[in-house]
Amino acid sequence: MTVDCAVEPVVEGDLPAIRRLIEAAVRQSVAASEAEARFLVEDIGSSLDGWREHPGDALHLKACSPAGILGVILVKEYWNLANLFVDPAHQGRGIGRCLLEKALNECRGRSPRGAVLVNSSTVAAPFYRRLGFTQTGPGKDRPGGCIPFRFDLSRRE
Repeated sequence: MTVDCAVEPVVEGDLPAIRRLIEAAVRQSVAASEAEARFLVEDIGSSLDGWREHPGDALHLKACSPAGILGVILVKEYWNLANLFVDPAHQGRGIGRCLLEKALNECRGRSPRGAVLVNSSTVAAPFYRRLGFTQTGPGKDRPGGCIPFRFDLSRRE
């Protein structure tokens, strides 16, 4: 089942709701332990803080419905996909795909690398493969996993 949602730029007032969404997604879908969850939530929070300090240096989008924010994506400098999370209650309904496709279109012509790179969690790796990302090296031992992927923005789907 697909959820209807609008994709809009994130504004600073969205950050508390985004932090709650990310924490819920990390705890339910990514982290294998409480220690991993704390580490990842803090690490991801640093990316959000960086965006808040320099919003013009990144693409930060949210998927919304009347119920609130359903998902969020942050692409630093139009090439570094720092995070993509969907509310656990709405996963598997096309929200992540919608956010990612919108972000990739926005990054075309703006990415200084001509690509978008991501260090994917282990659980998200199949998602990135399905959407045309290519793994660029072996995974690294990091909480949640860390598998490097690249999407060439010159590709047309």
